[in-house]
Amino acid sequence: MRWVLLAVTPFLLATAVLVALPHLRDAGIVLRTLDPVALPAAAVAVLAEAVSLTAASRASRLLLGPDAPAFRHVLGVDIVAQGVRSLLPGGAATSAGARISLLERFGVSASAAASSATTGVVVSNLVLSALFLFGLAVAARAAPPPLVSGAIGLVLALVVTSGAVGWLLLRHPAAARRTAVRWSSPLRRFAHRPSGAVVAEYVDALASGLRRLRSPRAFGALFAWTVLNWAADLGAFGLMVAAAGAHPRPEVVILTYGLVNILATVPVTPGAVGIVEGAAVASLHLAGVPTAVALVGVLGWRLVEYWLPLVAALVATPVVLVASRRRPDPAGLGRTFATRRRRPRPRPWPHGHPRTPPRRTADRP
Repeated sequence: MRWVLLAVTPFLLATAVLVALPHLRDAGIVLRTLDPVALPAAAVAVLAEAVSLTAASRASRLLLGPDAPAFRHVLGVDIVAQGVRSLLPGGAATSAGARISLLERFGVSASAAASSATTGVVVSNLVLSALFLFGLAVAARAAPPPLVSGAIGLVLALVVTSGAVGWLLLRHPAAARRTAVRWSSPLRRFAHRPSGAVVAEYVDALASGLRRLRSPRAFGALFAWTVLNWAADLGAFGLMVAAAGAHPRPEVVILTYGLVNILATVPVTPGAVGIVEGAAVASLHLAGVPTAVALVGVLGWRLVEYWLPLVAALVATPVVLVASRRRPDPAGLGRTFATRRRRPRPRPWPHGHPRTPPRRTADRP
C-alpha cells in the first residue's frame, strides 16, 4: 500500500496543478479586485483557526484525564502532531504516533496517550460525519436526488454503526477485542501488518477512552469542544470563500467543507495536499461559483488552515522538545518543586571552633 500511495501521489498533484493552471491568471485578477473587507475577513479567519486548535487541545487534555500535562504542553504537542501530519504521509495514524511519543516525554503513559488519541479521532470523525449529514439533509430538503439520498443513508449508517460499536466496547470489551482481531485477519494477512496483538491493544485503548466518557458531564464537555473545533474551522472556510467574492448558500459551504475533510482522512498525500484543493474548487464550481473565485477562496483557507499551522509546528517543535527533556521523577510525582524536600547539607565546622561538633561523624564534611 505504501508503494501504491507513493506512485499515485505525483499523478494526483499533477492533476490538481493542471486543473488550476488555466485559472491562475483569472485568480490574479480576483486578488487585485478584492473587496476592502477581505483583509478583515481573513484576519477573523486566522482567529477562528486559532480557536479551532485551542478547542481541539482542550478536548485532548480532557481525554487524558487527571494526570494530563499542562494545557500549554498539550497545545504544543497537538501543534507538532498536526505539523507531522502535514509533512508525512499516513494521515491520522502518523499524527497519533507522534503525539503519543511526545506525551510520553511529559510523563503520560503510553496506554493513556493511545487511548486519548484513539478516542479523540473517533469522536472527531463522528462529529464531522454528523456535520456532513446535516449539510446533505439541508441541501436535499427541496428535491433530493438519488445520489444525495444514498450519501445521507451511508453517513447515517456509519453513525449508527459507530454507536453500536461504542456500546459493544463499553458492555463487552473482551468480545469486541476478539471480534476485531477475527474480522481484521484477512486484511492483516494481505498487508502483513498489524499483528493481532496490536489490534487488540487498539481496541483496549478505545474502550478505555470511552469509559472515561460515561459521565454525562465529561461527554458533554468533550462534545462541546469537538463541535467548537469543527465549527471554528468551518467558519474560517466560509469567511475565506466570502472574502474572495463568492456567496454560496450555507448548505453548499457545509457540504463542501464536510466533503473535503472526509477526503482528507484518506492518507494519499501529506495533509491531503492537492486533493482538498481540487475537491473544494470543483464542489464550489458545481454550485455556481466561478472557478477563479473558488480557487482564491480555497487557497486562502488552506493558507490559514494548513500552511500557518505548519509554520507554527516548526516553531513549536524545539520548544516542546526542550520542555519535555526532563521527565518527572517517579518518586516525586504529586509534589511540586517548591514542596520537594532537599537533603540537608552537613554544617562545616571551622578549625578551632569553641563548641564541640555533633557526635555523628556522618554529618561532618
